[in-house]
Amino acid sequence: MTMRLHRGLAIVLAVLTTATHAWAAEPKSPDAVKNALRILAYVQDDMARKLPGKAYARLPHESQEFTEASAAMRNAVADDAPELRTQVHAALDKAVAASNTVAQISKTNDEVQISAAVAAVDSALQDLNRLFPQSLRPVPGQLGSGPGRGPGGPPPGLR
Repeated sequence: MTMRLHRGLAIVLAVLTTATHAWAAEPKSPDAVKNALRILAYVQDDMARKLPGKAYARLPHESQEFTEASAAMRNAVADDAPELRTQVHAALDKAVAASNTVAQISKTNDEVQISAAVAAVDSALQDLNRLFPQSLRPVPGQLGSGPGRGPGGPPPGLR
């Protein structure tokens, strides 16, 4: 009997914990979060598109754009629960630091190091994306292909 009670309590606790995490991950301004994630993904994708043409001199500019775009995410979660804000800011700080590393490493013209640094930005963005529901995350391949060059184009914040 005691074993059943413990299992029952464990199940109830697990359900409540899951519900709490799902609720905490739902931002108060989902449209602003979705747009901020899309802008960050667009800039990271632009960084990656510089690699095949070895346009490394443009990467510091892309890094600056990434840093500027991070403000949209900070604003998007400004009114959310402190726990979510703390998680988002930590993940965002990691992504911005990775972006800054791209800018520094780009000066070396070392293709391997630069590619790894750009991949680190992508990885950090994936960590940030996981903090939000799937419906708010950017869809790969639907970011557009630059101003005037594709059906999606850049997110509105980058036009």
